[in-house]
Amino acid sequence: MGVVYKARHLQLNRMVALKMILSGEHAGPQELARFRLEAEAVARLQHASIVQIYEVGEQNGLPFFALEFLEGGSLADRIAGTPWQPRAAAELIEKLARAMHVAHQRGVVHRDLKPAISCSRKTAPPRSATSAFRNGPTRKPSRAAVRRPSRSRAPSSARRATWRPSKPAGVTKHILPPADVYSLGAILYELLTGRPPFRAATVMDTLMLVLSQEPVPPRRLQPAVPRDLETICLKCLEKSPRKRYASSEALAEDLRCFLENKPITARPVRTWERLLKWARRRPAEAALLTVTSLAALILVVSWGVFTARLGAALNDARGEGRIRRTEER
Repeated sequence: MGVVYKARHLQLNRMVALKMILSGEHAGPQELARFRLEAEAVARLQHASIVQIYEVGEQNGLPFFALEFLEGGSLADRIAGTPWQPRAAAELIEKLARAMHVAHQRGVVHRDLKPAISCSRKTAPPRSATSAFRNGPTRKPSRAAVRRPSRSRAPSSARRATWRPSKPAGVTKHILPPADVYSLGAILYELLTGRPPFRAATVMDTLMLVLSQEPVPPRRLQPAVPRDLETICLKCLEKSPRKRYASSEALAEDLRCFLENKPITARPVRTWERLLKWARRRPAEAALLTVTSLAALILVVSWGVFTARLGAALNDARGEGRIRRTEER
């Protein structure tokens, strides 16, 4: 709903990121209210890893706000298909996770975390651009948003086009933060492997992968990734929000344990759990596979029984033949 310009703040003589409403004079009352609400949400957040807001105002009746300008480029530019060292990736995601925890504590949920909006100074690690933050229950996304979904978007966001704004604010606090945990895991995955967890030729194909497939474990793509870090990453990418970290702070704490060579709380998914997940996502295929497997098993057992009986019968026949020859002699 906004467009961002690089601009100079004349009074303070510094560069800023100037965000203005995209539809300009055609913006309706609801759009203007949402834009102002976003500015208020950003202004409440004070953290070293969250872009700061300098000014909120209006020009010709249209709202704008000026944000801290980070000239170091985006995290997407710094990845560019090249995996990072595992420790560097873990350190970065820990910082972003702690920043998200501060936002969540203030009732603000991002819902669109991705490498493209994680920016940095030339001499500092990336921080999250807050211009995409959402405060409280969110609205139905625009068609443009559906056409260009983030590959870091959680399955719940990909599956549901709307949220119920009639729900109390507490519901947002407990339901939406896991979506940010998922996105942090997706960024970690891309840092470790050089590619997003799901990638297809079209937007709809990508969304279907997010909903129906499990990501390839990072160690299959990059064997040098430590097992504990892979476990942390895959826990963030669980389809069910309840199986992810309960908060971004919990994620940050597990990353800190990994960095300090301490035991992590996450546990790797067992093979039978992977099979169960697959069966739940694809019940028809699972049922067909089960029937086919049972039929194959029955065929193998039947063939074994038949072979055993046939062998026994032949042995009996040979034995009778020897007895008869002996009697004839």
